[in-house]
Amino acid sequence: MRALLCAVALLAAPRLDKPDEPGRDRRIRYLVYDAEGVVAIVGVIGIATHIVLEPGEKYLTHAFGDGKAWDLRTKDHHLFVKPVATQADSNLTVVTDRRSYHFELRLETDPKAVPTFEVVFEYPESKARLSRERAAQRAVEEGLAKRSHAVNLEYTMSGDLDLAPANAWDDREFTYFKFPGNRDIPAIYLVDAEGAESIVDRHTTGSANDIVAVHRVAPRWVLRLGTRALAIWNGAFDATGRHNATGTISPDVKRVLWR
Repeated sequence: MRALLCAVALLAAPRLDKPDEPGRDRRIRYLVYDAEGVVAIVGVIGIATHIVLEPGEKYLTHAFGDGKAWDLRTKDHHLFVKPVATQADSNLTVVTDRRSYHFELRLETDPKAVPTFEVVFEYPESKARLSRERAAQRAVEEGLAKRSHAVNLEYTMSGDLDLAPANAWDDREFTYFKFPGNRDIPAIYLVDAEGAESIVDRHTTGSANDIVAVHRVAPRWVLRLGTRALAIWNGAFDATGRHNATGTISPDVKRVLWR
């Protein structure tokens, strides 16, 4: 009876598996994903193998060679497979939204088989891509943090002061309005020499996305929310301004529009 309680063992092509390491529990296996590889799972009745895919990967479908001999359950990126028949040699294909996996399934009754309780797939290409994306994001953030010229803080306001930003400034390219947290952000209009109001391109920035960066510098702005309005004057407006060659607040980060 004890021979029937041996755990699931898994065999894989050597090029898929990590080399054995001193102190590593052989019942937990780590495999580098290979689209052309076939993983052999050896199990016994009543014992399940836990297979761990990439976080965020979504199971779509699967197919057994003998659907009555094995059982498969799924939860997020976790698979659980176990034999349910005494004649259980078969195969299994699992399809996700990212990859396909191929397994050879064999029933084992030998109590000397090395039990494997969990199989974890690893994805070096995904890790490398994530590392590149994080490095690119850091480069953008560092570039946006740079300021190549002085900041103008000479701004005054009048009107409904409950709409007032905590700070307003410009760098001769963009105008910035920093708003307190937990408050509705009003619409921001540029006021031209004739008094006409217009919306200007903008984006949010700051650690809490609480700064509106408007892509112009102007002598006057109006903030509106419902029936309330606040006028903001630039006391040191520079009509010459500075040419923005990058389309962002930094000379090192260029805005690219995809069409």
